[in-house]
Amino acid sequence: MTDFLTMTVQQVEGLPEAKAAEVLDAWVKAKKADLPQALTQSNSKAHAKLAKKALYRLQSSGVKVEAPRDESPAPVTTEATKTEFPGVLSMQLGSGERAFFFAVPVAGGGLEAYNGIVHDEFGLAQIATQRTNRNTYRKRLAELERDPEARVMVVPFERIQLELGRAMTLNARTKHDYDAEIAQSLERAGLSPKDPDVVVPPLEANDAAGAEDGAALHELFEIKQWMPSEKDLEVLTQRVDAIRNGPLPLSDAQKEEKCVAIAKELCAEVFTSAVRQLYARRLLYTAEVLDYQERAADAARVRAEARRLAHTTTTSRFAEQLFVKVLSTIAPPKK
Repeated sequence: MTDFLTMTVQQVEGLPEAKAAEVLDAWVKAKKADLPQALTQSNSKAHAKLAKKALYRLQSSGVKVEAPRDESPAPVTTEATKTEFPGVLSMQLGSGERAFFFAVPVAGGGLEAYNGIVHDEFGLAQIATQRTNRNTYRKRLAELERDPEARVMVVPFERIQLELGRAMTLNARTKHDYDAEIAQSLERAGLSPKDPDVVVPPLEANDAAGAEDGAALHELFEIKQWMPSEKDLEVLTQRVDAIRNGPLPLSDAQKEEKCVAIAKELCAEVFTSAVRQLYARRLLYTAEVLDYQERAADAARVRAEARRLAHTTTTSRFAEQLFVKVLSTIAPPKK
């Protein structure tokens, strides 16, 4: 690994893809971004793609890196799209939404403030703009950061560009189009599509030993509100009702035991490989907010579960608890 960490861009470009991937893995494990960042500009598309994936892994693990440049032509930069102002990202909801708030200077003075919601499956869900001034914007940022219920993090504008750029690509990929007015707003802000496929870092040595901790993550404020989708909740409610109010001669305790088993069975049906990856990315976003709050231990636990979800097929206590915890909200047996 030491040799890998001393290699230059030119040396890595001369390696086969598989070997270049090993080198980049070493840089990711060492939490160093210099080589991957430089390699994104390689004339070798294969090596540049590997470098971009390495950067996403570094970013997901909490390392601050510049977003890899998009291969499409960059929009013309004007004074109105340059900004020294940070923005805000909210905590990740279990339903996929995340709120944002940022501003860019406009010609003639003042700011154009943007707020809205991005969804990690469908892209940009809402956006609105309004004119404001620097003092008002800074005051609003401070209010959001102080609000204990908001659970937001103040981030550089480049992080906002990356998050909304990912959403723009998802809009195109899922055909959840937005209108021309929104497109113009995004262009004014200097935003362009980015790669949304966040790479979950590989398993670490102690991840398997902490598998049972997955269920306890639902005690965290940021995850406590996470629930299955409306469709899955409807299925679970029907199955639980059939047990609690069905003809089986079971005691209340036996019925509840069977309901827990049913919840876990539905979880196994729902949590396909694609869904495991989706929730792994949601957990990475959650860990990012926890790190911002200086809750490193919680962030580490959440990232460990993200890696387990993404890189194993074993039963996830975290996923099971997502379904089991809602049993108490489903109507009890009829008397």
